[in-house]
Amino acid sequence: MPLINMERVLRISDTLKRFELRSAKLDVFDTRYYPPASDPPKRVALYFLVMVAMDHRLSRPGKPYEAVLNGKRIRGADLLYRLGMMMYGERPEFFSPENLARVTEDEVVAWLTIGDASPPDPRLRALLLRDLGQKLISLYNGNPLAMLQIPRGYLRAVEGYGLLDLLKVFKAYQDPVEKKAFLLVKFLFYRGLFEPRDVENLHVPVDNHLTRIALRLGIVELEEALFKKILYGYELAHDEDTLIRICVREGFKVVSRESGVDVFLLDDFLWVFGRSTCMQDEPKCYSCPFRGVCRAYEVGVFVKDLNYFNTWYY
Repeated sequence: MPLINMERVLRISDTLKRFELRSAKLDVFDTRYYPPASDPPKRVALYFLVMVAMDHRLSRPGKPYEAVLNGKRIRGADLLYRLGMMMYGERPEFFSPENLARVTEDEVVAWLTIGDASPPDPRLRALLLRDLGQKLISLYNGNPLAMLQIPRGYLRAVEGYGLLDLLKVFKAYQDPVEKKAFLLVKFLFYRGLFEPRDVENLHVPVDNHLTRIALRLGIVELEEALFKKILYGYELAHDEDTLIRICVREGFKVVSRESGVDVFLLDDFLWVFGRSTCMQDEPKCYSCPFRGVCRAYEVGVFVKDLNYFNTWYY
């Protein structure tokens, strides 16, 4: 069973206390990736519902999701959201529930393909979008703001339904670790569309970067057999993957509490850190602020991302 190493958590939390993290906060008003601040809340909410639903593994081994736009090479989520905003500007009606309810695989391919970059699972992505559109229409008359009003600010409700409960009706948001759900909540919170009242229920959206970082730093410890399975790149079972990521989520919750850094700012920082320093290949340990408390650097063994590709969760 994965376990949280509290000694590592406290050492990493102490290191974080010395950082100035305000500059790491995600700019959700950057119009290269997100709608302008002046756009109607309904359109903005639809955009984020759609884009987060699409925000899972676009790269595959040997086939990164990257392309050159305006002379600059961009990749992964940056490319996804750039293509999202290109569609948003050219065909804003694409994001309407009525259109989503009938979107085709070919439309998804056309939208998310540029240069050599193309989505590896367009049929699944089209299914997720149709499911999202059809249920928005049937449950909320096509208005996502109606869904956001029901929980009265609660993520998990003792009585009735919190936002996390409501999101689970959509296939795209049924991840047991709730990566997409918490990513969506972060976007909605930053845009002023939803303010969680029960902050004790907030967690980081556990993506591949955060999982890799947690395992390398030693926040999460694994039994030897499972650790070697990851180290040597063997495919994980669904339950193995879920248990690891749940433990990562809880580990970073403790880091947030001990360091005093709120979970969303912590996520913003770690996401950039995972892409720029603690990268999957050739991590830049020489410039890493955690080098003195990192288990991987200490023992010279660096795991890569979990081999669990058959998913739409992360």
